[in-house]
Amino acid sequence: MALLKKCLLGIVFVGMAASGNTQVLAKHHHHHTHHSTHHYSPPVEDVAPLPSAVNGKSNLSDAINTIIAGADPEASIGIVVKSMKSGDILYEHNAKQLFVPASTMKILTAEAALLYLGPQYKFPTSIFTDARSINKGVIDGNIYIVHSGDPSLTVYDIHDLMASLKAMQIQRITGNVYIDTSAYDQQNFGPGWIGSDKRYCYGAPISASIINHNCLASSRGLLHTSKAKLKSVGSAVINDVIKFNQILMQESFKRLGISVHGNIKIGSTPPYASRLATHESKQLHSLVSTMLKKSDNIIAGSLFKKIGALYTRQPGSWSNGSAAVKDILSKQAGVDASGAMILDGSGLSPENTISPSQLMQVLTFAYHHSSSSYDFISALPISGVDGTLKHRLTNISWKVRAKTGTMAGVRSLAGYAMTRDNEPLAFVIMVNGRNSAGYSYKEVEDRIVTVLTKYSQ
Repeated sequence: MALLKKCLLGIVFVGMAASGNTQVLAKHHHHHTHHSTHHYSPPVEDVAPLPSAVNGKSNLSDAINTIIAGADPEASIGIVVKSMKSGDILYEHNAKQLFVPASTMKILTAEAALLYLGPQYKFPTSIFTDARSINKGVIDGNIYIVHSGDPSLTVYDIHDLMASLKAMQIQRITGNVYIDTSAYDQQNFGPGWIGSDKRYCYGAPISASIINHNCLASSRGLLHTSKAKLKSVGSAVINDVIKFNQILMQESFKRLGISVHGNIKIGSTPPYASRLATHESKQLHSLVSTMLKKSDNIIAGSLFKKIGALYTRQPGSWSNGSAAVKDILSKQAGVDASGAMILDGSGLSPENTISPSQLMQVLTFAYHHSSSSYDFISALPISGVDGTLKHRLTNISWKVRAKTGTMAGVRSLAGYAMTRDNEPLAFVIMVNGRNSAGYSYKEVEDRIVTVLTKYSQ
């Protein structure tokens, strides 16, 4: 265990600088409203300078209390700081209170996915047929394109999958082409998602068929079809997933020179159908890394539904995903999530709630659980280096690995920090307040985390 910790919080925090693992990530779009340009900021003279060193638990408490005292008085702030070495709670403030977590909700999704699906899990997308045989390049029957919720699937992947039919010398399909999206339910938007979010790609629908993140903006130019046809599936996001699939299938068959006598429609695959070809996603640990580094809502939403689907053996849904994630974290990680509202996996819903203590339970387990700790900790953004922390906490680069959370009136930051003595601390900071004060809340978080890196027992 000591060797593992040395690996994780020596190599992962410091040694990865030598490996050049500084993935550049997209801007974190996770806002419900535009922030006002008038942010709450205490007068400059009221912001106490941070101590150069913080010795002992009582001085740590004093330093954090001073920062909180200078924060927006209308904000509710919850904090837990815990030593991963001794297990001692070093600081608590409103630790049991429920907060809207925003994207720190992805911490629960990541750990549940690593525990239940496993780091090597891959999402398959397959072609099946109900034809008894294939003669002289003819499939005398139907084919089924079976989607399983792969959040990384692209237009190119679909073209390659369909090209496997050409490689099998297939020239004609006498029946229909069915798009099978039965792996998930038809509730593509999460509970409580705000209408404006659904118009942007960060709030795209979570369906069993996710192609190019269900984002039309990243699909334009990849399909040789009319603008009017593409406009019919949505504006920025792909709202009509089936119609988009139909356009994509028509183009693939035309490009490959395969004639289809029937129609392209939605339908379920019969149990007796045989598999012709499969495309697999990258392994789950890679998807989790992208999800946490980029704060990717689409990966988070699909993992949430996938966990629910496999756990309950029912089509993946927001409700069975919620129940499954809670159950997995309770039974396998000892996390008491009672009272928490875990609704969508990504944190996009403002109806999600969780306490700092509950989030700390997940971080503590994830740190000490040897089979998932490397995949979890290494997936978190690194201060001043990559992900949503690339341009943040640059004064303490490499010393913090944490997940950010941002939406109107909500800021959260949760993860791990290295102290002056190289002692690993886990921390959760959650701020819920006014829509216009988000920037000042970020400053509060950054000052607290900076203090943690100056701590010494």
